[in-house]
Amino acid sequence: MRGTCVTAKLACATAVIFAVMGVVSCYAKTPTAADDQVDAVAALIQRVLATSSGFVPEFVLGVDEGSSDFYFSLWSNQNGTIVTIEGNSGVALASGFHWWLKYSALCSISWLGDQLVLPSEPSYIPFYSVTSPYTFGYYMNVCTLGYSTSWWSWTRWEREIDWMAMNGVNFPLAFVGQEKVWQDVYTQLGIPAEDINEFFGGPAFLPWQRMGNVDGWAGPLPQYWIDSQYNLQLQILERMRSFGMTVVLPGFAGHVPSVLTKYYPDASVTELGSWNAFNGTFFLDPLDPLFVQIGSLFVSTISTTYGTDHFYNCDPFNEMDPPSNDTDYLSSVSQTIYSSMSVSDPKAVWVLQGWFLVNSPDFWLPAQAEAFLTAVNIEDLIVLDLYGEVKPVWEENLFYGRQFIWNMLHNYGGRPGLYGTLPRVANGPVNALNNASAFIVGVGYTPEGIETNPIAYDLTSEMIWRNKAPDLDDWVGQYSVRRYGVDNKNARTAWSLLQNSVYNCTTSQHGATGSLVGARPDINITKVGHSTSSIYWDPADVCNAWDLLLGESDVLQNVTTYQYDLTDLTAQVLSDVMLDYHSDLINAFNAGDSTSFETAASQITKLITDMDQLVSTRPMYLVGKWISDAMSWATDDSTSLLYQYNARLQITMWGLPESDLNDYAYKLWGGLVSGYFLPRWETFIDSLRLSIGNSTAWDHDEYTNQVIAVEQQWSLETDFENYPSTPSGDTVQVATEIYNSYYSQCPSKVSQLLHQQYLESIKMNKK
Repeated sequence: MRGTCVTAKLACATAVIFAVMGVVSCYAKTPTAADDQVDAVAALIQRVLATSSGFVPEFVLGVDEGSSDFYFSLWSNQNGTIVTIEGNSGVALASGFHWWLKYSALCSISWLGDQLVLPSEPSYIPFYSVTSPYTFGYYMNVCTLGYSTSWWSWTRWEREIDWMAMNGVNFPLAFVGQEKVWQDVYTQLGIPAEDINEFFGGPAFLPWQRMGNVDGWAGPLPQYWIDSQYNLQLQILERMRSFGMTVVLPGFAGHVPSVLTKYYPDASVTELGSWNAFNGTFFLDPLDPLFVQIGSLFVSTISTTYGTDHFYNCDPFNEMDPPSNDTDYLSSVSQTIYSSMSVSDPKAVWVLQGWFLVNSPDFWLPAQAEAFLTAVNIEDLIVLDLYGEVKPVWEENLFYGRQFIWNMLHNYGGRPGLYGTLPRVANGPVNALNNASAFIVGVGYTPEGIETNPIAYDLTSEMIWRNKAPDLDDWVGQYSVRRYGVDNKNARTAWSLLQNSVYNCTTSQHGATGSLVGARPDINITKVGHSTSSIYWDPADVCNAWDLLLGESDVLQNVTTYQYDLTDLTAQVLSDVMLDYHSDLINAFNAGDSTSFETAASQITKLITDMDQLVSTRPMYLVGKWISDAMSWATDDSTSLLYQYNARLQITMWGLPESDLNDYAYKLWGGLVSGYFLPRWETFIDSLRLSIGNSTAWDHDEYTNQVIAVEQQWSLETDFENYPSTPSGDTVQVATEIYNSYYSQCPSKVSQLLHQQYLESIKMNKK
């Protein structure tokens, strides 16, 4: 066992000086890699507890270098003043600390607020040890780097990496800064940088350029951005590795700039089909010798630039089918992709997102899947079962004995709304673990967007350590206690209602049910962006949970986590009521009833205004913050305009007006609700009003042109000063006012009807 003594290392001594409320100490040691991991966790504890109150014990940390098990142990001395945490890595130590924080100190660390009121007195902790049944705790989706982390500074990344370590993530995706590497690679191939920069997309759209979906969208990418992200990646990787994490770097999947054929005219390059109305991108045939040349050069260059842990992610066919379904061809493609890694790194392991098997099942039939996956040796490939909580590919036996990691995807586009599949998360990995034919090696999270529904991620993080499903009733009850720092009966009941309603989705929908507030208005709205409008839960449960949780505001009003949860729950209720208001508007329009129409129109605009006021009370829910974070990377007026355009475009139109991506990444954010969604609804209402007033048929095409003009105008505006980046108003006060105005209308008639339709569909499916 190796660790650090307070008197032996300045890092720990510094931690003691600044950790005023407690001490971080460690075992005596000789300098090894374990030293850095212990020091990294000591610094993490210092950062996390810096804003805590209550009694902080002395922490004694030790890394067990001799163990190959992913484990942690913790215990205290008799009076609880010293807590010892041991583990096989920095991540294990941080996870042990987090376990102490949750189950001994009854605290909560999350994207949506922290609750760090520790007990006022120390307490004895008996010896507790847990060994993960898995090798890996995986985190991140390629798309997360667009929908959530686009504009992150090092400060935000530092907090996220701390979160990773505390939540068992020892195998993170690390995709920042790869454009610098691609510039170097293509320069070595004789292609100048000025010909390559048009290939890169804007900062908010880089994930889809990297995956080969679209080239150059919302670009070009400034050189300062490329250089800054290179420096940021160096910080990210240093911190990740300091915790003992094994990072997953990008590999080459075959996507090339169109200009490649100018310099290599004999290259076998195919223009792929269009993606969401964008022109097709260009794919280098893996059987062309140039493929291995580029791929191996990329691996050697990125390894030189950032170091390597020998794991590389590349997804050659993300939402695009290969040019041939011939099994020999697919086998050769797979072999060549792996060879492009192993030529430069003989220890290379290919990490492959299994989304292609979910997204295109008609192409990837068993024969095609088997040919593609089995062409690479078992030890050289890990497949991410990306959507494990809803469509687990392993259950269809389509991995053919290959290693896989079970993941919860949960969120698409960072879209809002209360949503989860807690029973599936609790049981899915365990079912795979207990299946003799399933080669499961890890559990992880692969959300497209983060900073929503922290309960779902809290549970998933524990499944990295569990070999049995927890009792969810008990677990959720404990969650409510540590979420707010008190054992409150009504808060427990509220969370029980939510557990068995919005957090027990049994459909295959892609994330949360959409809010009509964020929909492009129309007479019939069946989806919001790509979000379904189905109501799989009993809406009365949400109303009752709202009533119970708001009723405890006198006790909980100053708790940050409570404020966020109350905001989310109130927004969910407003989205419910909006269903009735929209129905009333359309019924009045169809009847030609101007009086009822105006009543419904006023109700809609007031509700949207109330929604904006509500979400504007929380710092995480401000479009002004998103825009200001983007603009913080600017070096001049032109880059400021470019970054602001990227930030605005992604959360609204996303792509071309004719594409199916409109509102894909919509958010219920202060400023966006009032500045974008409200004008869309006003345009819709004005269009219908004109039809009623003139007694003429409604011109849907004319309205569509009008609303697209509103959308385009907002995405091109530069009035960032109109969107505050700091919150305003008191969450509890605003929620109480909304409660007084809307509770009598909750649940809405339409939501009850939609829920009944859902129940009927379940009955029909059983028949």
